[in-house]
Amino acid sequence: MIDHEPKELLKTLLNDYKMPAASLSKITGISEQVILDFANGENVQSLISQTEMMDLIDLVGLLAIGMNSTDSNERVFAIIQALNNEFGIPLETISLFSNLESEDIEKFMAENDSLSIEKRYNLAVTVLFLHYIIK
Repeated sequence: MIDHEPKELLKTLLNDYKMPAASLSKITGISEQVILDFANGENVQSLISQTEMMDLIDLVGLLAIGMNSTDSNERVFAIIQALNNEFGIPLETISLFSNLESEDIEKFMAENDSLSIEKRYNLAVTVLFLHYIIK
């Protein structure tokens, strides 16, 4: 079981998941040394803003806990919902970009494992790339 204390989650991320502190630094803009100091239990609150600390804690939690808490189909489903709800991209547009039928997308949204692996793969790659472009 994973300890949910932020510094323990960070240690899990660094040690068990082999996430380099340098990568976390690039993602967050927080120095690698501050990240390592935080993981080692040092008080780093005077070195970074409260917003930076909360962003780091959120990121570490999502990576250490969130990555394994949902399956791939659920992630793709959530990204499709975000593309649709936040950006107004219709399911039909997603189906056209994915080279799938609109009915395929509708079936997937109703039941995540209803499509073949090949169709789910095409859908996943398409929505991840769309999300990447938009974000």
